[in-house]
Amino acid sequence: MAKKKKSQLKPVVRGFATTSVPKKVVVEEAMAEVDSLAGSTEEEKSTVEDVLSTNGAVTQAVNDEFDPEKVEEQSLQNLVDKQEKIEKEISSAPQAIEIDRRFSKTLPRLELDFTLVSRIISLALEFCNGEGKRPLEEPEDKAIGKLGVTYGVLRRLGFTEERVEECLRAITGVELDEAYDWLYFHCSEEELEDQTHGAAEATEPRTPRTARGLSTRIPQTPRTPSQFLAHTPLSPAVAAPTVTTPSRLDASARPFVPTRNLLHNECTPNKDDEHHLDSEHAIMKARILGNLDQDSSDSGNDLDSDETSLEYAHLKLKIADLTANRRVGDTADSSNLQDLRVRLEKVKKNYFFNERDAEARYLVERRKADAVALKARLQGLSGAADSPRVGHPKGIKKRPPNLLPQASVPPVAVIDIFDEEVGESSGGLFEALEEMPTTVTSDRGTTVTVRDMALPKHWSGRTPKTLLTETVSKADKYAAITYTPLSGDSRAKRAAVSIRWDGRKTDDFSMDDVACHTEAQAEQYIATIALHELTFPSRDTFTAAAPSGGQTFFRLLPAVFRDLWDELETTRRSKTDALNRAVWAKLRSIIEPKLEVAVKSNGKSSKQSSEIKTSLVSRSPAQANDLLSEQIAAGFRARQASPAYQEMLTHRSLLPIAHYRNEIIQTLEGSQVLVLSGETGCGKSTQVPTFILEDQLSRGKPCKIYCTEPRRISAISLAQRVSRELGDSPNAVGTLASLVGYSIRLESNTSRNTRLTFVTNGIALRMLEGGSGQDGHGTAFDEITHIIIDEVLSRLTVMHLIPCSCYNRVILMSATVDAEKISEFFGNCPTLHVPGRTFPVDVNYLEDAIQYTQWEIKENSPYARRLHDKFYRGKGDWSEDIVASAGDDDDEEAVHKNVKLEKRYSPKTAATINLFDERLVPYELIVRLLEVLCFEDTQFRAYSTAILIFMPGMGEIRRLNDILMEHPSFRDDSFRIYPLHSTLSSEDQGAVFDIPPPNVRKIVIATNIAETGITIPDITCVIDSGKHREMRFDEKRQISRLVETFVARSNAAQRRGRAGRVQRGLCFHLFTKLRHDTQFAEHPLPEMMRLSLSDLALRIKIMKVKLGTSIEDVLSRALDPPVSINVQRAIAMLVEVGALTASEEITPMGRLLSKLPTDVHLGKFLLIATLFRCLDPALTIAAVLNAKSPFVTPFGHEQEADRAKIAFRTDNSDFLTLHNAFASWRRANPATIRQFCRTNYLSHQNLQQIEELRQQFLGYLIDSGFIHVDKAFIRELSRARYGRHRTRFVMVPTELDSNAGNLALLNAALTAGLYPKILSIDHSNGQMRTITNSQQASFHPSSVNFSRRPTDFGVNHLAYFTLMHSKKLYAWETGPVDDLAMLLLCGEADFKLVSNAAFIDRKIRFQLAPKCNIALKSLRMHITSLLAQQFRSKPLIESQVLWSEIASSVLGKEKLLD
Repeated sequence: MAKKKKSQLKPVVRGFATTSVPKKVVVEEAMAEVDSLAGSTEEEKSTVEDVLSTNGAVTQAVNDEFDPEKVEEQSLQNLVDKQEKIEKEISSAPQAIEIDRRFSKTLPRLELDFTLVSRIISLALEFCNGEGKRPLEEPEDKAIGKLGVTYGVLRRLGFTEERVEECLRAITGVELDEAYDWLYFHCSEEELEDQTHGAAEATEPRTPRTARGLSTRIPQTPRTPSQFLAHTPLSPAVAAPTVTTPSRLDASARPFVPTRNLLHNECTPNKDDEHHLDSEHAIMKARILGNLDQDSSDSGNDLDSDETSLEYAHLKLKIADLTANRRVGDTADSSNLQDLRVRLEKVKKNYFFNERDAEARYLVERRKADAVALKARLQGLSGAADSPRVGHPKGIKKRPPNLLPQASVPPVAVIDIFDEEVGESSGGLFEALEEMPTTVTSDRGTTVTVRDMALPKHWSGRTPKTLLTETVSKADKYAAITYTPLSGDSRAKRAAVSIRWDGRKTDDFSMDDVACHTEAQAEQYIATIALHELTFPSRDTFTAAAPSGGQTFFRLLPAVFRDLWDELETTRRSKTDALNRAVWAKLRSIIEPKLEVAVKSNGKSSKQSSEIKTSLVSRSPAQANDLLSEQIAAGFRARQASPAYQEMLTHRSLLPIAHYRNEIIQTLEGSQVLVLSGETGCGKSTQVPTFILEDQLSRGKPCKIYCTEPRRISAISLAQRVSRELGDSPNAVGTLASLVGYSIRLESNTSRNTRLTFVTNGIALRMLEGGSGQDGHGTAFDEITHIIIDEVLSRLTVMHLIPCSCYNRVILMSATVDAEKISEFFGNCPTLHVPGRTFPVDVNYLEDAIQYTQWEIKENSPYARRLHDKFYRGKGDWSEDIVASAGDDDDEEAVHKNVKLEKRYSPKTAATINLFDERLVPYELIVRLLEVLCFEDTQFRAYSTAILIFMPGMGEIRRLNDILMEHPSFRDDSFRIYPLHSTLSSEDQGAVFDIPPPNVRKIVIATNIAETGITIPDITCVIDSGKHREMRFDEKRQISRLVETFVARSNAAQRRGRAGRVQRGLCFHLFTKLRHDTQFAEHPLPEMMRLSLSDLALRIKIMKVKLGTSIEDVLSRALDPPVSINVQRAIAMLVEVGALTASEEITPMGRLLSKLPTDVHLGKFLLIATLFRCLDPALTIAAVLNAKSPFVTPFGHEQEADRAKIAFRTDNSDFLTLHNAFASWRRANPATIRQFCRTNYLSHQNLQQIEELRQQFLGYLIDSGFIHVDKAFIRELSRARYGRHRTRFVMVPTELDSNAGNLALLNAALTAGLYPKILSIDHSNGQMRTITNSQQASFHPSSVNFSRRPTDFGVNHLAYFTLMHSKKLYAWETGPVDDLAMLLLCGEADFKLVSNAAFIDRKIRFQLAPKCNIALKSLRMHITSLLAQQFRSKPLIESQVLWSEIASSVLGKEKLLD
């Protein structure tokens, strides 16, 4: 019959049927349990009562009275019960910190001068009172949990309890980072170093090499075991019967021991406790003999690899001991030897057995046994160990338990006091006279409990002393364990154990109020106490990790010691709970004041918020009363009756649009939006606003009409024209006598009587930005009744952003507008087409101009395209005009195809057309056209009275103007030459409308400003270069640049239309008809498609109008919506720069960047350089990066040009090299400036454009209010910008440029602006990689760093501005980066104080010393605050000035003066 499987749990014996009901804990039962401990001390009973009450066993007080102390204790116990989650957070923190510390040691080290560190910390402590602190805003339960985590982590890291408590009371919140900040500010370097090692020791396993860890991890343990067991009732399994009568014996009395037995006890080791021998040899032998107690069938089963190796070693040692290494007098039973060999073979067959590991383990155990045996002999123990055992009959063999004869009936045990095999008792005859008492009294009067801790008979397993030896050896190879008897001559034996660790730290454990029957029992007892304390130290779980429960070796102990272990564990848990409750009580006392402050603060803020709530008044145009309506109508009737009005009305009625007046008015009555497509000359720009104004005034309705224009000159000229048409006197615009005004940048001519205002698009956008509406709410457009957008195609962005409220009427006008597309965009709104009134214009193209002037070029001509082929390199001299106009080297080469002309063109014309490079501006051909028109051709001389020449930009205008002024035929008084571009003053722009005297010809050289919006009435001839310059987002470089491109066909039509306004006209387009018909676009690229989306995003965010839920949402509704991924990329870049927050809220810096017409990276660079007082070089660098490089590389002169550029190299930086070249040009003698440029391979034209851009940027900084200068400087800047003369230099005020010579500060500002355009240098292989996507990059050949190794620069990172991919990924402009500047100014910094590291956007990492780390963290925080304060144009307070000075010293590499 199969053996019945034993159940692990015994069934519960019930004497009657039960039902499942909630368990009731009865007070009487608990109290009865306390009363049952009659033999215990009063201290023990009171402790048990406390424990029962704490754990909820006693749920009610006997007298049912409310006890606040118990309620508080229970509340604290609830926190203890919920501590498991907090414990996980606390335990994981030190491990993660240690990993981070090890990783930080591999990072590049960043250092700061000790003087600067001390100064920063002292400054932070001096001005830290309440600065940047916020009250606690969390409920108490969450806050105290976070505080517990903070406390526990700090204690685990090694900070003292006093320092942690001081820290937590000092900080405002409960977060760990705030506590770190306080500690690193206030702790000394020594404290922080101890804390650093403490964290390592808390996580590292103990090894022989971690002696320092042992001295801090293992606490000094108590000397009295009563501290372990005082709160725990004795287990019934081990407690002796209660004796109510006091013992008559004295614990200090000398026991009666016969001489023979005394000698036996002193010389012979206890037979039942063979591990009691001090000799390690005896311990090893006992282990081997203990294996004989196990059944042979169990050998080798359920063992892992380590256990099989150990079993193999022990068995082999025993076999060797019984055979070759037997000592004299030892005999071995052959059956035992055979049994050992059988067991050895079974171990070898075990699945986990590894013979190689087992043999290695055997050799280790063999050497250990031999060494210990040798040590024992040297100490004189060999005689005792090797001598024959007293008390064993010579002929009796000691047999294993499984070989002993089995009795058929278990007899009643009869104890023979002379039989030493019975047990451990060594009392001899005295034991027969009187039993051992349960309690005795020590010589100091304390009651000592006597416990019988005898090992089972024939016990051969592990004992507490064995386990303690193994545990200590694993922790410290060199630790020594010493046992000392304490009981003297008393029968009740007490002992102490001392563990001396490597590092001179000692842990002592002693039995003060507990004793055992024998010294062997006492040593086993105190070994258990020490083992438990070392395994599970009694401390709060905040300071040390709670026991994981993974240690199960105590299960190998005998039953009596397992029970003792359970008692110790129960007591430890109770004690730990008590310690935890004390900690929670302390944390509660810390957090209560914080919560009180938070409640007061929140109450105050809510009160303030309730006080400032105001109801917004709905804004709608006020309904005019009848009296006001009649006054308006009467005033307009009086104006209509004036002679001036009637005279202009006659001219107005002749315009084509006059016939559409009623249709326009009626359409606006029934529709909110109207799209009007009016051809050139129809009068739409002047008449549509006037029609609406007259209609509203005639009906007595108040109105406010705004008309947006693309140019300043358009707004001014139209306002003046409309004012005259309404009967106003000259120069009455903007006065009280006129209904018309205009508003442009830096100039506003309006009054309270103004009803029609012409504004530029920029002003219209500014009106949408701020609260300029009624009561400061909303925008100025809320009060406008009609909005007219003229030339809508050129400013589609404005069209998207203009709000269409229920009170506005919007009219969209253009000569070339795609009416149907825009109508569909606005919900199929009405459209209206008005024909124009122009005279015919004779259109000629490049081939006609060449045929007409007989102009020709040869292969060696600077205008020949073959000059740039490789075959012709170095064949002749170079010309700046040609090189500067040819475009950048990186532009894609145009595909030149031979043009097949009609037969009416001569072969010479065809040859010139196919040889001419159309990328160039043919100045010679333009001059030749003027010569023929004005002097040689009598047939076309009539068209020469007023000539309009379209050039790409200001540089080309200036160049042609200089050529004409030097020409002998055009520099006399018979010609008036007028430049016309956007930077001219309003007076100079207005001069182009003047009609010259008879016999005086007028030549206007203009950009595309004269293309639309204005009409120069006497123009009869147009010469069109076919190019214009506009801001475009360069996809290759990922930047916005001013790019020169060919115009669209609609632009060309507008330009030639300028010649037919008053008579028949003539036009010469300087591009071929083939190019016009096949390569030109129909319409110019809308702003939405050509501008950087980051610029558009900033425009959207500065508006006070709710256009959509997000930037992407607004742009997706556009007429030509951009790709979503590009929008997301633009938003990410703005967030990286700091112009937007992560939630797409615009920052103060973002508002300033929206007013700077440049790339946002360069804009940020300019702003920070202004604050760092190094503005002049920053203006130069920003202008160069927005325009063309001042360096030129003519074909055939590459080496000379490279040498000239290298001569300007500064600090291995392309940026500083560009500034050095510009500064050298500015210092050069004006008389020899051309020769200077030629010698140094510089473009004089590009340098002039750079100066103009510098002035433009400076003007925008002043206009935005970011820079404050006096009026005299503003006048000087205006004269330089808007004057008609040659380039005038403007020197930046000294207070904005005092640090121009500090290259470290300039590089810091550049790094802050360009980030994350950073290259990381790998010093192991010399490669450069981008930090954003880790792409490998190389220096572009145009860089001054080309052919140089990045590792030679002595830095870890380089900044770049342009990154383009052609044959490889090239970085065009590069410069070294100071890691310190990058850490203080760039990205999102994460200062990991306890890890000694700092990260920037998780991409760039540095190792920092503790004090340096907290100093730089504080400095960065204050620098960020300083920049934000100054971006808001707010003055700095005293402490901020000091922080600004020390930031300048750190970033500028300056030493502090004592």
